[in-house]
Amino acid sequence: MEAKVFWILILLSANNVLGQTPNRFSDSQTADAFFDINAVRKHPLILAHRGGPGLSDTENSITTFDKTARALPNAIIEMDVRLTRDSSFVLLHDATLDRESDATGPVAEKTLNEIKKVRLKTLSGELTAQTIPTFTDVLIWNKNRYMLALDVKPGTDPLRVMKDVEKHQAVHSVFIICYSIAEAQRVREQYPSLWLAVGVNTMADLERLETSKPLSGRLIALTPQKLQPVSFYERLHKLGMLASVGTYGVNQLDEKPMADAKAGYQKLFSQGGDIITTDRPVDVFALF
Repeated sequence: MEAKVFWILILLSANNVLGQTPNRFSDSQTADAFFDINAVRKHPLILAHRGGPGLSDTENSITTFDKTARALPNAIIEMDVRLTRDSSFVLLHDATLDRESDATGPVAEKTLNEIKKVRLKTLSGELTAQTIPTFTDVLIWNKNRYMLALDVKPGTDPLRVMKDVEKHQAVHSVFIICYSIAEAQRVREQYPSLWLAVGVNTMADLERLETSKPLSGRLIALTPQKLQPVSFYERLHKLGMLASVGTYGVNQLDEKPMADAKAGYQKLFSQGGDIITTDRPVDVFALF
């Protein structure tokens, strides 16, 4: 009996070290501590765009999510949620299946059974045996261990997505990326303790947020990929908002050799960026 207890304790200790303890984000306090601006200004948060796949990996897949999360337990795992023809939630970045899988056509025109037969391709185009996960699959996999960023695509109701989140008691291990302040307000009314992300591209956007009292607190600003003046980020910080900056895409830092891009990532953080949204999360994390 003593030996059995000993090994249970060893396993629990290992899970804690890896940051994989179930219900790590079990309440609003744990989520708020994760996004604490004072802690973040000491070390940026890393958001793994589409899960952070390399060339030999699939995007928006549990296989890639698991690989990234094991390497970086504090990474934010970003994913794209879409609606099928029969109102099921699945993960895919593009509106169509063409680039990412062995099928073609819009996701919105397929049933869940049809989606389940589709096989994913890696970023380099190699076909795999991996299937497109449902959003429920991801919630079951996560068990509140890692913070998930939900890019709920246009045409998919974020409040319906949140009903699934609520069903799995995962309200505090996700945040919703909203496409407008009005959408953010709609979600905030139903989920006051939920973290939300909204686009803040100009000073005019910032001024609108300053007058949107229903949105005060628990906000992440999705800021331009082009580095902004220090004053821009300082103003966000005065509102208690974290600034997320994307480094992926054509002619962005993620496309450059790391030796050439290193100073750019570090300047992004020193200038005021709090969350680095990147296609190479492990390499970027190592810079800090």
